[in-house]
Amino acid sequence: MFSSKRKIEFIEKLKKKGLKLYVAESITGGKFTSELVEIKGASKYLDYSIVTYSNKSKYDFLGIEKVIKKHGVVSYEVAANMAKKISYKSRFKNKVSIACTGFASKPSSPEKNQQGVVFVAASYGKKINVVKKIFLKKKRIEVISLTVEEMFKQGNLII
Repeated sequence: MFSSKRKIEFIEKLKKKGLKLYVAESITGGKFTSELVEIKGASKYLDYSIVTYSNKSKYDFLGIEKVIKKHGVVSYEVAANMAKKISYKSRFKNKVSIACTGFASKPSSPEKNQQGVVFVAASYGKKINVVKKIFLKKKRIEVISLTVEEMFKQGNLII
């Protein structure tokens, strides 16, 4: 389902520009990073990735509890903060960060009609892009796969 062309293009850009990649995945559960490490040489560009699936993990690792409480876990603001905060421990100057949050399945209230709503954020230097996608009438695995595809797309666009 993934555009291997888009994935290879992203990896080549990272390597060519000497970028280190930082990833915070929620909805995808590590699938984006898994796609990256399938290709030999991932350690040249991938510094670290974490799966912050629960709200508590987002609080503990990214320090965005107030943002989540104010805007909800699936929001533009949370995705943007995840992308900004994931690389805060890095001393590497030339870096790009990608993050995602969303609902792959029908959530419990109060977000009842939010199945398929996803936010993907990519950050590079002072630039940050956040996109909202709505994958209507898709199965859970399709929403996750489409989110991974969108992460590659946004990674390519930001660098």
